[in-house]
Amino acid sequence: MDGYRFTRDEDTGYYRCNSIRKRLHQYVWEKENGKAAEGYHVHHGDENKSNNHIENLVLLSGSSHMSFHQSQLTDEEIELMRENLTHNARPKASEWHRSLAGREWHKKQYEKVKDRLHAKIPLTCELCGNDFTNIKRTRFCSKKCKAKWRREQGLDDVERTCLVCEKKFTINKYFKSKTCSKSCGNVIRAKTIKERASS
Repeated sequence: MDGYRFTRDEDTGYYRCNSIRKRLHQYVWEKENGKAAEGYHVHHGDENKSNNHIENLVLLSGSSHMSFHQSQLTDEEIELMRENLTHNARPKASEWHRSLAGREWHKKQYEKVKDRLHAKIPLTCELCGNDFTNIKRTRFCSKKCKAKWRREQGLDDVERTCLVCEKKFTINKYFKSKTCSKSCGNVIRAKTIKERASS
């Protein structure tokens, strides 16, 4: 077509021209309508990959196109796709990402987004009300404010039994106290002093 030679790819069933790196149905669509908008796919209306007449070609959004094809799959085909991903696609993808080319690609991607990744956001602390900046959204300006807020909310409270009067009391789990009050604590301290003196 137009001097280009399109041959059928036995694996996919599509007709492809390697010299222009394009499939026949895409070429036909672009010749009639211009390049498809980004994120859109050219779809065979009758599902016949050999029927590349313009009347049979439909432009669909990528998500609509994928949803349509997935809805046509049998349970067996879906399982085969999953197995292919697990045993072929994912291992090869991991291998490529670890390769020199893959690492270079990641470096380039990082360079493109690093300014946005490390951009500081203006925030206001929910506890003390101080304004501060951070590279990620967080509710508090410091660990101190976060810890105080958790104590006030009782998020880390646990129930213990007083070693002296056996009364149940609530206390922050990070506190070491084993008694419910100062008076009970004094009983423990007096006992400890007496034991040390007699030993």
